Amino acid sequence: MAVIALSTLTFNPTDGIFIGDLFGFIIALPISLFLAYWLSAVKNHFAVVAGAFVGALLGFLILLAWAGPLLHNTDLDGANGGNVFFGSLLLCSILGVVMAMTTDLIIARRRKRDYVRQSAEAH
Repeated sequence: MAVIALSTLTFNPTDGIFIGDLFGFIIALPISLFLAYWLSAVKNHFAVVAGAFVGALLGFLILLAWAGPLLHNTDLDGANGGNVFFGSLLLCSILGVVMAMTTDLIIARRRKRDYVRQSAEAH
């Protein structure tokens, strides 16, 4: 079992991969948060939006660890800021929406009355 200590994580904020990943995350964040709020069918929209934020943040960290120098001392071969920007934009948006839908389904399973729409209650 491999364990990575926090002292071995290298973080360079001037690296092109980090900058591309950060700007991709920043642009993907409003997309995923808006879609999470809009697609949510439960009354508690805050939980679904928080799930979308966690998913987008998870995508940011996964891509930074995979392509950037977070876990290794060198960047991934062929990776540059532009490639990572578009990858981060797509990955963070997708993971944000997936985590929002997962949170929506967890809330729906735990509290059925929050998942019922108003038109269905009237009949």
